[in-house]
Amino acid sequence: MLGQFGTARQSPAAGSAPAPALSHGRHALYYTPEVNPERVDVPLLTKARGHIDAAFYSFTDKPTAEALLAAANRGVKVRIYRDHEQFQDEKKRNPYMTNMFAGNRNVQIRVKGSRALMHLKAWSTEGLLRDGSSNLSAAAKHQDNSIILSSDADEIQAFEKKFTEMWNRPDNIIIQ
Repeated sequence: MLGQFGTARQSPAAGSAPAPALSHGRHALYYTPEVNPERVDVPLLTKARGHIDAAFYSFTDKPTAEALLAAANRGVKVRIYRDHEQFQDEKKRNPYMTNMFAGNRNVQIRVKGSRALMHLKAWSTEGLLRDGSSNLSAAAKHQDNSIILSSDADEIQAFEKKFTEMWNRPDNIIIQ
């Protein structure tokens, strides 16, 4: 199943994801720092169609942000949900990540209103869920983390249900 996303059982090539540490049926597993998370996320986001629902604790990785912006510019509906404290800290240090999406009608951004941690590092698109412990940050490529890809419809549906619940919280801060 994951072969349709260009990830399972392929050797690394320019613009494609590297071979996973483990690939079984509808799942692929990667470990960082052996695999740069950008080499997994960017090619998959480049192929995304329809929608991308993303819950990011930390979000400072410019190539991943550019892939999301390119998807939005292709007409993909992108919803980004952020942790309150991380969003505020990143915005103070460098507002580039938020500013790059400003005015794009296909990008919506909400921040958890509560200061209780939103620690997910996951996104979904039609037919694919990306989860794991790896943040979408520049530092993630040097950390010990995991990235799990799934094309299991029940797992994708469970994430999208949870995402929608978080997205619709009445105390969320709407950025755009």
